[in-house]
Amino acid sequence: MTDEATGAPPLVSVVIPTCDRREKTLSCVASVLAQSLSRIEVIVVDDGSRDGTVGALEAIADPRLIVVANERNIGANGSRNRGALRASADLVVFLDSDCTAAPDCMERYLPCFEDPEVGAVSGLVEDTPPRNVWELMFRGTHRFGTPGPITRICSANVCIRRTLLLAHRMEEDFSDNAVGDDGVVDTSFSGRCDEEGLYLAIRAAGWQVISGPDAKVVHDHPYDRRSLCLQAFHGGGAAAELVWKFRLRDRLDLLPLGLFWLLLPVAVVVGVLFTWWGLVVPGFFLFAQCGAVAWNETARKGKSVAELARVAPVLVLYYHLRLVGYLRRRLQLLLGLDRLDRIDDTFACEMPRPVPTGGSR
Repeated sequence: MTDEATGAPPLVSVVIPTCDRREKTLSCVASVLAQSLSRIEVIVVDDGSRDGTVGALEAIADPRLIVVANERNIGANGSRNRGALRASADLVVFLDSDCTAAPDCMERYLPCFEDPEVGAVSGLVEDTPPRNVWELMFRGTHRFGTPGPITRICSANVCIRRTLLLAHRMEEDFSDNAVGDDGVVDTSFSGRCDEEGLYLAIRAAGWQVISGPDAKVVHDHPYDRRSLCLQAFHGGGAAAELVWKFRLRDRLDLLPLGLFWLLLPVAVVVGVLFTWWGLVVPGFFLFAQCGAVAWNETARKGKSVAELARVAPVLVLYYHLRLVGYLRRRLQLLLGLDRLDRIDDTFACEMPRPVPTGGSR
């Protein structure tokens, strides 16, 4: 696809997977088509919507818009991969369909890739004002507020070199917990580690991954008690699948809480039979977990101390559900009750390497 005014190819391809989010998808697409950067193409991959999303998109009279309709539901990552294959630009931006992009979002990505060693840039995801305590708790989860190297990316708003996407697809073999037994997709939550495997491959190939806080989107994803609990439980399970598939160490964010519950029964027995000092050890791990969570919520997610106090009970529930989901899935995989293929440390061997500034391959 080329720009009709200049005949030039697009600089950025924007891939938007969606399912049963007609109005939000239309709002997302409108924000992308109105970008200050006109040399873009927008690829919406509809994953089996039943609310008229495809028809509404096809009615938009803009040659930069491409609508791809999946014959069956293949999940968010399958849809992202299909969109990346259709992309024609060297840079591919993934947006979630419940996001709206700032007018200069795509333009802001371009300077980041002037460094030939940068493989991916994760933009800023700002949440809509929280409508309840559940949304307040989740606010800031996908936030990268400062520029520089990062240890993960966010599929809601990320730009990646297309050559890397062709060499390593986003994981499609993680369990899709958003699809119910009736085959209907539950879009109220997403409990998958959508982008983490791709991040690991990009870093293993030697590319830099940085944040680009000037490339902003607003994320409007409602949460209530049910959807947040599902997010926590299935998110823990997806983290266990990631650890298993890529042969990683167990997740450190849940380790202190797990050790607390593992050691507490022993400490109680010691405390009853000998001395109350036995409770110090599990208490230390509980204190470490609370401190790490408090730092994450305030320093990284931007919550105030008052907001932290308000969401504290929800955080307790969230991390316990996440731990249960993680341990359950970890045990299933260890015992062979379910199958997920594992890969070795050569999984990124076919991915192109960056050319250092002033150097050669």
